[in-house]
Amino acid sequence: MLFDLPFATTGIGSFPHKNEEKVYPLILQNFPEIPFWPQFPKRSFLEGMVLQFSEGFPNLKWDERRQTVWVDTGRGFDQEVDRFYGWLGEGNLEPFKIKEDFAKGIGFLELLASTDYSKNLRYIKGQITGPVTFGLALADAEQRPIFYEPTLREILIKHLSSKARWMEERFHQLLPGAKTIVSFDEPSLSSFGSAFSGLNREEVIASLNECFDAVNGFTAVHCCGNTDWSVLLSTDLDILSFDAYGYMETLALYPKELGKFLERGGLLAWGIVPTSEEIEKVDSGSLVERFKAGIHDLCQKGVDPTLLQDVIITPSCGTASLPIPLAEKVCRITAEVSRRLRGV
Repeated sequence: MLFDLPFATTGIGSFPHKNEEKVYPLILQNFPEIPFWPQFPKRSFLEGMVLQFSEGFPNLKWDERRQTVWVDTGRGFDQEVDRFYGWLGEGNLEPFKIKEDFAKGIGFLELLASTDYSKNLRYIKGQITGPVTFGLALADAEQRPIFYEPTLREILIKHLSSKARWMEERFHQLLPGAKTIVSFDEPSLSSFGSAFSGLNREEVIASLNECFDAVNGFTAVHCCGNTDWSVLLSTDLDILSFDAYGYMETLALYPKELGKFLERGGLLAWGIVPTSEEIEKVDSGSLVERFKAGIHDLCQKGVDPTLLQDVIITPSCGTASLPIPLAEKVCRITAEVSRRLRGV
């Protein structure tokens, strides 16, 4: 990808806040180059990783009291599937709209569009749960993850692709001058290759690529743990977003695959700012040194240093699990790391 804002900052998505009005200024102050709409999983059960992007999925059910969600493949399912494919055939994205009841932070886009700030905005980012994580978290009535059932996996991929299309169209409607980044969050890929995972490499790559094909702008994947990075580097994604604070050395185990990814224009989003209690033990200076050490390690492994000059700086993950003061500290330090790296 052609990216011309080295060391720009963006966030992963989630915050511990319940009041969106306190978060919007945080984003504009600390992530001005690539702002993003925020997620508030503590505000409502509807903002969970599956439910937030559930509208339009055939016969999806949930029980808020029990905090459960599932697909009912029994009565009425076939009719719902027929209607689903009818929407797809018509190119109708309205049923896949992300409503504010499920994503209060989506309203940030309208606020952003109403300000003078939007006139010079060059990038805007949104996030969506990726097909692997969505498909492993969502099960049928017998508790079988739908990713492992081919028919349901096809539906979930087309469903998430439609969500991504709707999101990108919304970006273009409100912020027509900004380039778009749609990031698919895939924490469940941390289990890939373990004895407890039945994930198939080819199915993972094909599922992600089909979702990427739905996006006209830039695509990203965020994985906040360790994984077989060669899988993600073999997909068609533009931006690999990873926890560089905790797992830098694991990415360095794949220098050839990383080199090919970067050579074709891929970009790394370095999650160098920890989103755990570690944030109380670091400052921007120590994180800059950690980042430089990571760059040095990759170069020592044979990665061309000229391909590592354009990067994005991010927190290592979302901040929803942190107390609010620490989440806000993560935002401030991310901006400070960016300024130090740019020498400003």
